[in-house]
Amino acid sequence: MAEKSAPPKIILLKGNGGITINNEMMELLTITLAHGCIGLPLKALYAENVYVVENRELFWEIHKQIKEKPCCFVHAIDGLDEEDLKRIKAQNVTFM
Repeated sequence: MAEKSAPPKIILLKGNGGITINNEMMELLTITLAHGCIGLPLKALYAENVYVVENRELFWEIHKQIKEKPCCFVHAIDGLDEEDLKRIKAQNVTFM
């Protein structure tokens, strides 16, 4: 019997610029300005610049420190493991 894989982790996303998450394109700036962030399961994330922000308090304030465009800030409440990180495709991934 095949081993059942764990369900995808829920991540919080905010930032600016376009991304593709779970095969759906979205503009982060619109979501960030309207709602602060969005929470989605991490199946596949494609973005130019990704910042993985481990500290939740820092995640809420990170846009004040990093003004780079485009960028995508990611926070996983339960943290990201190696399998999760394989689902993130970006030119630059920075851990904070």
